[in-house]
Amino acid sequence: MEHVAALLLLVGCSPDASVCTEIPVPQPIYRSLEDCEAAKPLEMRLSGTYDRRVMATCSGLTQAEVDGSASVEWAVNRSGQLTVELTDAPQLVAAR
Repeated sequence: MEHVAALLLLVGCSPDASVCTEIPVPQPIYRSLEDCEAAKPLEMRLSGTYDRRVMATCSGLTQAEVDGSASVEWAVNRSGQLTVELTDAPQLVAAR
């Protein structure tokens, strides 16, 4: 699928990456993966966190994800890499 935007995710971790938390960024959505990747180093430096490790990744967004709602699930794997998965958020359906 074609990506029409990109999501920037920043995560701060303890030295061994056993405890990690998401770091809010002022602008999490970018026009393209290229714009997101270009902004990533600056956002990491400006994060204001005291965490020993700061990781960041950019994930492409499809038009459906931009128009609708999606859930962002992230994890730091055993090798210390940040992984991100975007999933469709469940839609509420009115019933009688």
